[in-house]
Formats: sequence, C-alpha cells, structure tokens
Amino acid sequence: MNGWLWTGAGIVVAAGAGALLAARAAGRRLPVEHVSEGGLDLDQPPGAVWDVLTDIDLFPAWRPGLSHVERLPATAGGRTRWREYDKHGHTTYEVVEEEAPHRLVTGIADPDLPYGGTWTYVLTPAGAGCTLTVTERGEVYKPLHRAIGHYVTGEDAAIHRYLGALAHRMA
Repeated sequence: MNGWLWTGAGIVVAAGAGALLAARAAGRRLPVEHVSEGGLDLDQPPGAVWDVLTDIDLFPAWRPGLSHVERLPATAGGRTRWREYDKHGHTTYEVVEEEAPHRLVTGIADPDLPYGGTWTYVLTPAGAGCTLTVTERGEVYKPLHRAIGHYVTGEDAAIHRYLGALAHRMA
C-alpha cells in the first residue's frame, strides 16, 4: 500500500512539473509587451475625477488591497513619486506626464520588478460628467508570469479592478 502512495505522489509531482513547463513554454511564445484598455463614464466633471486620480495619500481609502502609500522625494525633474504597498510587496511609481485635468501618465519606476510599463488616463468631458479611458502599456519579463497574466488572470484585470474601485469611490 505504501508503494501506491509514493507512486501517486510521484505522478502528482510530475504532472505539476509538466504543467509548469508547459506554462513557461506558452509564456515564451507571448510578446513581452501588451496593451490593455478600459473605460468608465462618470457623472463628475474632469476636474473632480482628476483630484481623485492624483490624491496619492487617499489611494488606500478607495483601492482595495492597497495597505498604504509612501510619498517619495520628487525626481530631479520634479516628477511626483510614490510607493504603493499591498500583500505582494511594494511598487514604486512616478508621474511621467500630466496635463491637468485631461491627461495623466504614470509609470513603474522600479527596474528590479518582473514587470513594468505605464498607465495613461484620459478624461474627456461628456455632458456634465466625463469619460475616463485608461490604457496600460505593460511589459512582463518572465514567461511564466506572461502566461498567467494572459491565460489566467487576463492582461486587463488590473484596469478593471481599478475602474471598479474608482466607480465605487465616485458614486
């Protein structure tokens, strides 16, 4: 009986290793770069939405999973920088471009992460409110992470989580 248990355990380990190798191989076939987009119609004018998008200190109050934010010294060029903390660790961001209250580009400013990229927020007036479009231009460097992001979680999952939280905050 004991031999059957070891044989079964060996089969499970081999199957798991095979699945891992298959996922890595699938990830190698995917491009490092991807573009994802999402949008949201809001009843508030661009200026009111801009204030929420740029108030770094209040991010943890409306973004689920974000435990806290640490403001960092501005870059030599005066760009705003901050670090976000969640259950997976932390990520450093900076403002790459801003044209208040219509266009904001933020980027990951942490070169040691297995991913990078930018998010571009565009606020377009629409009646008394506005439409927010968020475009992620991301890079995922590790093949296994690319496969998981593409086939399991979806490359646009972070945008949709963000927009859902923002819609709740603006309601």
